[in-house]
Amino acid sequence: MSNFQDLSARFHLFARVEAPDLASPMYAELAYGVSLDEELLALAAHKQRGQPAPNMLFAAVQYLLLNGVEHSLALHYPEVSGEERPFEPAFPEFRAFCLEHREQIARLIANRSTQTQVVRRCTCLLPVFSLIYRESTAPLALIDIGASGGLNLNFDRYAYIYRRAGSEVIRWGQNQACVTLDAELRGPGKLPLLEESIPIASRDGIDLNPIDLSNPDQLLWLRALIWPEHRERHRQLIEARAELDASPVRLIRGDATELLPDLLKEIPEDMTPVVYSTVALYQFPRASRRCLLEGLAAYSRERPVWQVALEGDQPPGITLTRYRNGSGKSELLARASPHGWWIEWQKQLTE
Repeated sequence: MSNFQDLSARFHLFARVEAPDLASPMYAELAYGVSLDEELLALAAHKQRGQPAPNMLFAAVQYLLLNGVEHSLALHYPEVSGEERPFEPAFPEFRAFCLEHREQIARLIANRSTQTQVVRRCTCLLPVFSLIYRESTAPLALIDIGASGGLNLNFDRYAYIYRRAGSEVIRWGQNQACVTLDAELRGPGKLPLLEESIPIASRDGIDLNPIDLSNPDQLLWLRALIWPEHRERHRQLIEARAELDASPVRLIRGDATELLPDLLKEIPEDMTPVVYSTVALYQFPRASRRCLLEGLAAYSRERPVWQVALEGDQPPGITLTRYRNGSGKSELLARASPHGWWIEWQKQLTE
């Protein structure tokens, strides 16, 4: 199969599955149009290896619009126009924009990467971190793999509302929190009891290219990666950035497989090591993922370590792996929206 055929199939899958699953009819329309268009496929082919072509092409376009490039296509982007989208197809204007700004878009696709910062994923992390603290009884030392801008390391400084069938059933956090996140609970399972407070001893993030959210251009790129219909994510990003200004975390540039062993060794004995990732490991080569897990197993010969992951196929699973004595035991806790919109906790865990 040729590269164009591969890319066409990738955009077709994005249009048929990924965009509808994440409530983006506009990106479904655009992805289908691109899948049939050789010129746009050639543009998308400038992506770096391992980067998702649809996300990169769409982010490059929205980045230019957010940065002030004027075009009628902007009417289809509520964060740019300030208005709701018109009830008209977007693809003809999208195609025209891409061809008019072909060189700028190609440079962005070739040099940037998807480092989305979905703050609402913290709705998936909170119940697992609460579970770990109840098991370990010691403050958590967090290490975020693929941390982007590090906003999810501040999960405990946000407020949460969990709903079932639209009605509030659980509220957690401070009323005066800058950020309030909500998620719908599905299925018969119930979340584990949320501890009133979860002590956090340290907050470290590792990323090949950490996002400096004080840099306006890097913040703009993160906003460009947000899908047009998800306007609340722009607000959550800005609010979480304000919290980060007040409560900074440590972000470390580099390869997690190389840096993680030393970071774990730095954690004092009276703390609970917790390594986690949220929709990030797909960007790791298979050998790197294997090395990461082997490193956690090796570390556990000296002391236990917990690994939390929101990873995998649609919908992704929330897994907790407890490493002890050189081996790990994994447990699927829940299925969840990759953006944290809903959680389906596994029933057998609550019986």
